[in-house]
Amino acid sequence: MRMLASDELSAEHKNAGGLLPEPQFCYSGGVKLAVYCQGDPSKPNIVLVHGYPDNSGVWNLLADYLVDQFYLIRYDVRGAGNSAVPADQNAYRLGRLQEDLEAVTAQFCSQPKFHLVGHDWGSVQSWESVSCPRFQHKILSYTSISGPCLDHMGHWVRQRLREKDGVRSMVKQFFRSWYIWFFHLPLLPAFLWRFVLGRYWSRSLYVFEGIETHGDIVAERAQRRRDGVHGMALYRANCLPCFREPRQRTSEVPVHLVIPTHDRFLGADLYSGISEWAPNTSVHHVSGGHWLPLSHPEELATLIVDFTRTVSLRA
Repeated sequence: MRMLASDELSAEHKNAGGLLPEPQFCYSGGVKLAVYCQGDPSKPNIVLVHGYPDNSGVWNLLADYLVDQFYLIRYDVRGAGNSAVPADQNAYRLGRLQEDLEAVTAQFCSQPKFHLVGHDWGSVQSWESVSCPRFQHKILSYTSISGPCLDHMGHWVRQRLREKDGVRSMVKQFFRSWYIWFFHLPLLPAFLWRFVLGRYWSRSLYVFEGIETHGDIVAERAQRRRDGVHGMALYRANCLPCFREPRQRTSEVPVHLVIPTHDRFLGADLYSGISEWAPNTSVHHVSGGHWLPLSHPEELATLIVDFTRTVSLRA
């Protein structure tokens, strides 16, 4: 793997910038979304979709490495950052999240097609667009970091139940994904976010992931509490329906799976059947934890640049 040379880094990164651009706004189904654009609009467009419980600031370090190669578009997903909070839990369904990506790209992309990168829940929800027959032709490539398709997970569970040793893998993943079931409980998860996790999120990242945060990469405590509480609706609105009745979700988009070898929440075995759903898939394993955009931004940028270049050469 070729690491980015020093002359390829943007001046912003060399000066340790790491700040979000001023937000612009668009609407999707009546929900106001905050969008951040930077770079040269004449260059290839790349859209970054963050996960839970983050906002667009989680991409700051990575963006500094990519801004010279791409026109960057990122947005706070509904219920997070500077975007509005829907009043109804059903407004967090995957179909609505796909509409958000469509609204953002229609208004802010400078070219008809774009590269897509998702992390955590940003990756989970982006699979909905990558697998949509009506929309996937607009996506030049998809880099998925620590976020499988929920429907693929549903089929993965059924496959493991049919295998002799599959139950062991399923039970192991069940405990890795403890937070999914925890977020379905009443009152307690919100209480924990408001009085513990929201206050000490930076400390938690350092203790469990070895990540030291700075600037606006990690939101202020009040914002983190808000995002943590509202974002649980993503799990409540989508996980159980997809696990109970998984759909057939296939894609011809070139997919780039980036799998951290020390991910506390998602095992690599979850992606074992990905070629059935996305036959044009390549896989890279990175020695790191769940939050690669914070812990390995340069290595991640190199993987993204190399993959998008390969896709462009094949086109």
